[in-house]
Amino acid sequence: MTENTALALEDLHKSFGATAIIRGVSLDIRAGSCHAIIGPNGAGKSTLFHLITGRLKLDRGRIRLAGHDITGLSPHRVFRHGLARSFQVTSLFPRLSVFENLRVAAMWQARCGHAYWRSVAGYPGLHGRVLDMLENLHLTPRRNVPAAALAYAEQRTLEIGLALIGGAHTILLDEPTAGMSRAETERAVALLRRLAGGRTLVLIEHDLSVVFDLADTISVLAEGQVIASGSPQTVRGDAAVRAAYLGTAAEDLA
Repeated sequence: MTENTALALEDLHKSFGATAIIRGVSLDIRAGSCHAIIGPNGAGKSTLFHLITGRLKLDRGRIRLAGHDITGLSPHRVFRHGLARSFQVTSLFPRLSVFENLRVAAMWQARCGHAYWRSVAGYPGLHGRVLDMLENLHLTPRRNVPAAALAYAEQRTLEIGLALIGGAHTILLDEPTAGMSRAETERAVALLRRLAGGRTLVLIEHDLSVVFDLADTISVLAEGQVIASGSPQTVRGDAAVRAAYLGTAAEDLA
C-alpha cells in the first residue's frame, strides 16, 4: 500500500459453507482513479463489494480505506470513513420525492443521524447542495416526483447522485448502467466522468464498452481470484482474460 492508495485489499477470503467465493483477493486501488472490476457471472464481484462495505464479514484478510483499517466495521461506520456505494438493484426511498431522497443522503453526510425532525435550516448549505446535484443529474424537472414513479434510467441516475452527494471520497458502483439503452448508457458515462471530481470510483460493470471508456485500471475476477490487473490495453491483450470471456464478451475485448 502506498500513500496514493485509496483502497487496499489484502488477501481477502470468504466462503459460504464449503464453497469458497473469494479466494485471496489483493488489490491496491489508486486514489482519484476509476478502477473497474470485471469478470464472468459468479466470479464473486458483488460479494467482494459486500465485504468491502461491511455487509458481509471476512473469513480472513484486511481492508484499508485511505490508510484506515476498516476490516469488520459495520456499513454505516465504513461510510463515515468516506466510502459510499450504489447497488445492482436500485436502493431508493420509493415514496419520497427525488429532492427528498437527495436531502436524506446529504443530511446523513452532514451527520444529522436520524434526527430528521430537525429543521433543515440548521444545516447551512445543505439545500443548495441538493439543488446543485439535481441540476447536475438533469433531474430538476423531476424534483417533486416520487422515486418509484421515475423511469428506470432516472432511478439509476438518482442512485448515482445519492452516492455522490454524501461527500465520500471513494465510491463503489455496482453495474451503474445495467438495463439502460445505449443512449442512456452514454449519458450515465458522461455524468460519472463529469461528477467524479477527483473521487476514486470502483465499478463493477458487464458492459465492456463502458469499462474501456471510463477505467484507468481494470482488474479481472474469475472464480474468486484476480487473474489480471492493469491498464485497459494490458488487460485487453491478456490471454487468461480472453479465456475467461468465452463467446460474445471475448469478442468485445478485441
